[in-house]
Amino acid sequence: MSRGFRNEDVTQAMTDQAMADSIHKVLERDAEQVARSEDRRAHGEQGRCEDCGRPIGAERMAALPSSTRCVNCQSAWEQANR
Repeated sequence: MSRGFRNEDVTQAMTDQAMADSIHKVLERDAEQVARSEDRRAHGEQGRCEDCGRPIGAERMAALPSSTRCVNCQSAWEQANR
């Protein structure tokens, strides 16, 4: 094996671990989102953006009932939290 190159099995294991970590982060975010949504529903705030306070569009709420941000605020949040 040449210096500076990894064994293919080690490289695959590292790739698999990185993918598993990414999936875990997405699942954690989804669980947090659902919890926030349930809390907002319990306090009568469902359907209002948690950032700007404007109504979340009906189409978005129908597609993603656990939404807590409008499309614009969600887009900005995603850009800031990459």
